[in-house]
Amino acid sequence: MANAPSAESLARTLIGLLADAAFVFAEPTDAALPANGDTLVAHLTMAHGESWELCVCVQDKLGDMLAANLLGTESETGEARAAAADAVGELANILAGALAVDLFGKDVVCQIGIPAVAIESGRVASDRLTKASCHANLLTEEGYALAVALIVVPTTAGGA
Repeated sequence: MANAPSAESLARTLIGLLADAAFVFAEPTDAALPANGDTLVAHLTMAHGESWELCVCVQDKLGDMLAANLLGTESETGEARAAAADAVGELANILAGALAVDLFGKDVVCQIGIPAVAIESGRVASDRLTKASCHANLLTEEGYALAVALIVVPTTAGGA
């Protein structure tokens, strides 16, 4: 059975990926996601013997910025806005690959699901994060909040 990484390890992994893949710079914070406003929330599952749900939550404006940086356009464009959910899903996918190595080792095959992205209120997203085995809150240098969490998915009796 894998142990969840520490909040510090989770934050460090996400900070590195944001900087390398999307040119976004962030630091850990104690502040939660803002309760008001929209949050883009990406979920995907990771499994190797046990199952985990990875949840990546970003303020909607940060989703625009991630998409713009990945596409090489301005964050205020309709193109960036239209691609924001896909960008957050891709960030979750990249993060899942890095976390799979941390959780299960580099020589272990892990099943990683396809990210599903939805818009939730900051309050709903924050409530979900409190149930996590491990979570970290980050704040970008532009002042946008994001959070990442790993949640153990309980197995059913008789199920795998």
